[in-house]
Amino acid sequence: MLLAFFIFIEAVMNIAHGNFTVEYKDNIIYVVLEGAFNEYSVANWANEIKSIINSLNGDRFSILMDMNLADGGTPESFKVSNQYNAWLNEQNMVAKALIYGSSVLEDMDNTLVASKKNQNTKVFNNVELAESWLQEQFLL
Repeated sequence: MLLAFFIFIEAVMNIAHGNFTVEYKDNIIYVVLEGAFNEYSVANWANEIKSIINSLNGDRFSILMDMNLADGGTPESFKVSNQYNAWLNEQNMVAKALIYGSSVLEDMDNTLVASKKNQNTKVFNNVELAESWLQEQFLL
Protein backbone atom coordinates (compact mmCIF):
# COMPACT_ATOMS: atom_id res chain seq x y z
CA MET A 1 0.00 0.00 0.00
CA LEU A 2 2.77 2.42 0.91
CA LEU A 3 4.63 1.64 -2.33
CA ALA A 4 1.48 2.39 -4.34
CA PHE A 5 1.19 5.75 -2.56
CA PHE A 6 4.77 6.70 -3.46
CA ILE A 7 4.25 5.64 -7.09
CA PHE A 8 1.11 7.81 -7.18
CA ILE A 9 2.99 10.78 -5.69
CA GLU A 10 5.83 10.32 -8.22
CA ALA A 11 3.32 10.25 -11.09
CA VAL A 12 1.57 13.40 -9.84
CA MET A 13 4.87 15.22 -9.40
CA ASN A 14 5.83 14.54 -13.04
CA ILE A 15 2.77 16.35 -14.37
CA ALA A 16 3.28 19.78 -15.96
CA HIS A 17 1.57 22.65 -14.15
CA GLY A 18 0.53 26.00 -15.58
CA ASN A 19 -0.85 26.90 -19.00
CA PHE A 20 0.93 28.51 -21.91
CA THR A 21 0.56 29.49 -25.54
CA VAL A 22 3.39 30.03 -28.03
CA GLU A 23 2.82 31.69 -31.42
CA TYR A 24 5.08 33.19 -34.09
CA LYS A 25 4.07 36.22 -36.12
CA ASP A 26 6.05 38.93 -37.91
CA ASN A 27 9.44 37.96 -36.44
CA ILE A 28 8.06 37.89 -32.87
CA ILE A 29 7.56 34.77 -30.78
CA TYR A 30 4.61 35.46 -28.50
CA VAL A 31 4.55 33.51 -25.23
CA VAL A 32 1.71 33.78 -22.71
CA LEU A 33 2.12 32.09 -19.33
CA GLU A 34 -0.73 31.54 -16.88
CA GLY A 35 -0.68 29.94 -13.45
CA ALA A 36 2.14 28.35 -11.47
CA PHE A 37 4.85 26.41 -13.28
CA ASN A 38 7.06 23.46 -12.49
CA GLU A 39 10.11 22.22 -14.42
CA TYR A 40 8.01 20.03 -16.72
CA SER A 41 5.80 22.87 -17.93
CA VAL A 42 8.78 25.20 -18.38
CA ALA A 43 10.52 22.51 -20.43
CA ASN A 44 7.35 22.16 -22.53
CA TRP A 45 7.06 25.84 -23.45
CA ALA A 46 10.83 26.19 -23.86
CA ASN A 47 10.83 23.27 -26.30
CA GLU A 48 8.03 24.86 -28.34
CA ILE A 49 10.04 28.10 -28.56
CA LYS A 50 13.19 26.18 -29.49
CA SER A 51 11.28 24.42 -32.25
CA ILE A 52 10.18 27.74 -33.73
CA ILE A 53 13.69 29.21 -33.47
CA ASN A 54 15.24 26.15 -35.09
CA SER A 55 12.75 26.42 -37.97
CA LEU A 56 13.95 29.99 -38.63
CA ASN A 57 17.33 28.63 -39.84
CA GLY A 58 19.36 31.42 -38.24
CA ASP A 59 17.00 34.30 -39.07
CA ARG A 60 16.65 37.05 -36.48
CA PHE A 61 13.68 37.06 -34.11
CA SER A 62 12.34 38.68 -30.96
CA ILE A 63 10.33 37.32 -28.04
CA LEU A 64 7.42 38.81 -26.15
CA MET A 65 6.90 37.02 -22.81
CA ASP A 66 3.54 37.91 -21.28
CA MET A 67 3.64 36.67 -17.69
CA ASN A 68 0.87 38.93 -16.47
CA LEU A 69 -1.22 35.93 -15.35
CA ALA A 70 1.71 33.80 -14.16
CA ASP A 71 1.84 33.00 -10.45
CA GLY A 72 5.47 31.94 -10.27
CA GLY A 73 7.20 28.61 -10.24
CA THR A 74 9.11 26.00 -8.34
CA PRO A 75 12.86 26.37 -7.80
CA GLU A 76 13.34 23.62 -10.40
CA SER A 77 11.29 25.59 -12.94
CA PHE A 78 13.68 28.52 -12.65
CA LYS A 79 16.66 26.16 -13.18
CA VAL A 80 15.10 24.94 -16.43
CA SER A 81 14.38 28.54 -17.45
CA ASN A 82 18.00 29.45 -16.76
CA GLN A 83 19.21 26.58 -18.99
CA TYR A 84 16.78 27.62 -21.74
CA ASN A 85 17.95 31.24 -21.56
CA ALA A 86 21.60 30.12 -21.76
CA TRP A 87 20.67 28.30 -24.99
CA LEU A 88 18.75 31.38 -26.15
CA ASN A 89 21.90 33.49 -25.70
CA GLU A 90 23.50 31.48 -28.51
CA GLN A 91 20.66 32.18 -30.95
CA ASN A 92 20.01 35.17 -33.23
CA MET A 93 17.61 36.93 -30.84
CA VAL A 94 17.31 40.68 -31.31
CA ALA A 95 15.37 41.52 -28.15
CA LYS A 96 12.98 40.20 -25.52
CA ALA A 97 10.06 42.15 -24.06
CA LEU A 98 8.78 41.02 -20.67
CA ILE A 99 5.42 41.66 -19.02
CA TYR A 100 5.16 40.62 -15.37
CA GLY A 101 2.00 40.40 -13.26
CA SER A 102 3.89 41.24 -10.08
CA SER A 103 7.15 42.75 -8.97
CA VAL A 104 7.77 39.63 -6.86
CA LEU A 105 7.81 37.42 -9.97
CA GLU A 106 10.02 39.93 -11.75
CA ASP A 107 12.49 39.92 -8.84
CA MET A 108 12.50 36.12 -8.68
CA ASP A 109 13.05 35.86 -12.43
CA ASN A 110 15.90 38.38 -12.36
CA THR A 111 17.57 36.65 -9.42
CA LEU A 112 17.13 33.01 -10.42
CA VAL A 113 17.57 33.28 -14.21
CA ALA A 114 21.02 34.83 -14.37
CA SER A 115 21.61 33.68 -17.96
CA LYS A 116 19.24 36.34 -19.33
CA LYS A 117 21.33 39.22 -17.99
CA ASN A 118 23.21 39.56 -21.28
CA GLN A 119 20.02 39.73 -23.32
CA ASN A 120 18.50 42.88 -24.75
CA THR A 121 15.41 42.95 -22.52
CA LYS A 122 12.92 45.52 -21.37
CA VAL A 123 9.94 45.28 -19.02
CA PHE A 124 6.52 46.60 -20.08
CA ASN A 125 3.03 46.70 -18.60
CA ASN A 126 1.13 45.99 -21.83
CA VAL A 127 1.48 44.09 -25.08
CA GLU A 128 1.12 47.09 -27.40
CA LEU A 129 4.11 48.97 -25.96
CA ALA A 130 6.14 45.76 -25.89
CA GLU A 131 5.37 45.05 -29.57
CA SER A 132 6.27 48.59 -30.56
CA TRP A 133 9.64 48.38 -28.78
CA LEU A 134 10.41 44.98 -30.31
CA GLN A 135 9.66 46.32 -33.79
CA GLU A 136 11.99 49.28 -33.15
CA GLN A 137 14.76 46.96 -31.94
CA PHE A 138 14.39 44.82 -35.03
CA LEU A 139 15.08 47.83 -37.26
CA LEU A 140 18.32 48.79 -35.48
